[in-house]
Amino acid sequence: MKRFFFISLSLIAVGVQAQSLSFSEALDNMYNGNQKRKGMEKQSQAADFGAKAFQGLYFPQISLNASYVHMSDHLYLDFNEYRNRFGTHFQQSPLLKLPGFKEFLMPYFQQDWKYQFQNQNIGKFSLDVKWPIFTGGKIRAAVAAGKIQSEIARIESQKTESKLISELAERYFQTQLANAAFQVRKQALQTAENHLYNAQKLEANGMLAPVEAMQAQTAVADAQREVMAAEKDIQLAKTALYGVMGNTEDDFTELSTPLFEVTPLESLVYYQKAAKENFPEIVQAKLKKTLAQQNLKVQKSNYLPDVALMGKKYLWTENLPITEPDNWVVGVGLQWDIFKGLQNKHHTQQAKALSESVDLLTAQAEKDIQTLVKKYYTEIEKQREQLQSLEKSLEFAQELIRVRNKAFTEGFGTSTDVADANLYRAAIQIKRYQALFEMDKTLAQLLEICGLSHKFVQYIP
Repeated sequence: MKRFFFISLSLIAVGVQAQSLSFSEALDNMYNGNQKRKGMEKQSQAADFGAKAFQGLYFPQISLNASYVHMSDHLYLDFNEYRNRFGTHFQQSPLLKLPGFKEFLMPYFQQDWKYQFQNQNIGKFSLDVKWPIFTGGKIRAAVAAGKIQSEIARIESQKTESKLISELAERYFQTQLANAAFQVRKQALQTAENHLYNAQKLEANGMLAPVEAMQAQTAVADAQREVMAAEKDIQLAKTALYGVMGNTEDDFTELSTPLFEVTPLESLVYYQKAAKENFPEIVQAKLKKTLAQQNLKVQKSNYLPDVALMGKKYLWTENLPITEPDNWVVGVGLQWDIFKGLQNKHHTQQAKALSESVDLLTAQAEKDIQTLVKKYYTEIEKQREQLQSLEKSLEFAQELIRVRNKAFTEGFGTSTDVADANLYRAAIQIKRYQALFEMDKTLAQLLEICGLSHKFVQYIP
């Protein structure tokens, strides 16, 4: 039974150990699980279909049309009034004296001169074709605008994806920072407990004042409180991490990619150039300028006529009006808006102003992004310098602990001195991890504005 229990624990331990999560795996989980990214991807697909829909403007429009109308009465032409007038003049005509003439015409004047020309029930079923052959460039501009809108949606999707990669990097390494801080706090607690053990032994032998032992107990209590707080920080960081991945939180998963020092970057000019070319808002602004130019073409085309071919084939008719052919008809139509209350003029001026505004906004955005790139680039280098300085401080802290522990055991130091030395080392260690975290987070932000977020994993050792 004991053997079975040991094997079960071993299998559980192996299973827990196997559930590690590297940053690359977390990135894959984010791609597959984050609903916001999927939603933006669907919007990009929708824009693609919209662009393809505009292509249909080049083709003829074919439709089936059917109608059946029942009017209140048949339609007539009533000539009885004219018949009465003619009859009056006819009675006074000398032609009536001609033999047989009256007998010949009188029956016609006795008839009803009301003739039906349209039945009250009208039905028709037809195949209609309409094909614009000239629109002044409206169709070409619409197709081009559709492609541009599709590209804008694609860039927006990439922008969201880059933001999510930066957010994932921040939360992943924030969790690692919390884990590292927890280990530091545990080490500090263990050191404090060892010091308390030594202090209690010295007190028992009458070599240490009770107040010093109490100071050691206080240091242990403080260290325990810091450990519990660090555990809560880990839980909060993991919750945020799994939130951006879109996965259910797993308490047994351990993160396997540690905080890392960013290797020497490319030159500042390299990242500034990349940002100028790839920063999503700049790329979108340039696309919007092109879109504004297409809109300007549309407004100018309103000064030209629209010409279309049209045709109709009746498949079934009933009592079709005499004004419509009962077989087929083809033709060409033209519409030319001569005056629309100066709308065309004002719309054209609006399109020009919009195009000019995009130029100004793009120029300012390019200046701002250069400043932002320099800020992030400098921040990474600053954290690198901090790391180098903290390494020296950590060596000093280790030596300080050794010296104060020795002084305490020899009766020349106090528990407070030892506790302060341990706290100083813990603070330096945590600052070192914080510098690594700030470096990793800032790298993700730098790559995001440069449109290079997909290369973040290449910087991980």
